[in-house]
Amino acid sequence: MIYNLIKYLLKVTIYSYFRRVSFVGQENIPTEGPVIFVANHPSALIDPLVVITGIKRRIHPIAAAEFFGGKMKTWILKNKFHMIPVYRPDLYKGSSAKSNSDMFTHCHQLLVNHGALLIFPEGTSETDKGVRNLKTGAARIALEAERLTKNKIEVKIIPIGLNYSNSHKFRSDLFVKVGPPVLSKNINPDSNNKVNDLTDLIKKGLIDTLLHTGSKELNKLTNAIENFYQNYLEESMDIKKDDAFSHFKIQKKVIEATLYSLDNHEEKAIKISNSIKRHLDRNKSEGIYLNDAFKKLSFGEVVELIFGIPFYLLGCFLNLLPFFLVKKIFQSIEIKEAFRGSSAMMIGLLIFLFWYVSIGIISTFITKSSIIGIMIFLVGYLSGLYAISWSKLFFIFSQKLRVYRMKKTKSKTYYEIRIEQKKLLEALNEFRIVFDSKMD
Repeated sequence: MIYNLIKYLLKVTIYSYFRRVSFVGQENIPTEGPVIFVANHPSALIDPLVVITGIKRRIHPIAAAEFFGGKMKTWILKNKFHMIPVYRPDLYKGSSAKSNSDMFTHCHQLLVNHGALLIFPEGTSETDKGVRNLKTGAARIALEAERLTKNKIEVKIIPIGLNYSNSHKFRSDLFVKVGPPVLSKNINPDSNNKVNDLTDLIKKGLIDTLLHTGSKELNKLTNAIENFYQNYLEESMDIKKDDAFSHFKIQKKVIEATLYSLDNHEEKAIKISNSIKRHLDRNKSEGIYLNDAFKKLSFGEVVELIFGIPFYLLGCFLNLLPFFLVKKIFQSIEIKEAFRGSSAMMIGLLIFLFWYVSIGIISTFITKSSIIGIMIFLVGYLSGLYAISWSKLFFIFSQKLRVYRMKKTKSKTYYEIRIEQKKLLEALNEFRIVFDSKMD
């Protein structure tokens, strides 16, 4: 019961921390039988929580032993959260061999009994887009479990791609893609190194679920192109804002097209990418951070800006104190990059949960009505989310206002930027036509 309650609270927290969480491919999740879920690992604690709260099955995550701590914490993590410690050889040189032998035995037994494991085969958490080189643990566990049962069980390895727009930024987006199962029967039965062959298949499965470029430099390049070109592509293809899967496919296509262009038209592709970077830098120097800033506000946006003010103010009034408290605590502690999003989310969970419960109890005590207390609790939570949404809309409005002022007071700069935009769009559309013709 405690596990299910905490799982529910964590799910609410995740859906509050991120502006939008989208899952696709859930039909690939086995409802029974032995399974190993494997995922990329860009954001230390958030990653396992997203997988565990997004899948109905009881999952046993494998986690680094150094996160377990003292006896009480270890007992809770093992017995209430079903976590399995793995000892890193570089940190536990003396006891790691025996301890990890116990870990493998535990995992094999779980799979034999049709349980579910969660493994992050990259081994460590780093804020990267895509997937890094994989450890062989997931493949070794799967193959050994099948061998122990004389292949009476088939372990399904399910790749899960965690695609964050920014895992360390509050109210960013998360797109989760679950891929089809990776199976040991798909490797060469006569291979001399089945573990490596299966690990290669796992990596391919993960790459299909991720926005993967293969290097940090290419990440920077594709990010610049996405920032400039993606909105145009989505509008030209009439894709709705809440269609997360189509957004993912477009980003995937931008990466593929960029890699193709670099391989086949390197000089021209680099020239255009450099022009895009200069264009974006010029926009930022003018205080413009959104390409949408050059478009007019829609009628719906204008209506929401005007009539949403009272709800925004209510959200600020009910949430400003805990918001600044979270921000103050977060800024006062030193946190590794991969743990920033996780830490912010957990600090926010504790403080906001305490705050909402407190105002609910106080309201109940003052009004002597539990219904009013519950309503205040819900209004505080929902108005807080709306205040964030409205403030982002106001930022868009301020960007559009800045462009309008630039057009009036710095018309030469405005028209130079617009001409640059047009030329860059024409160049990218030419690349797009060439790439699409090659893919057909």
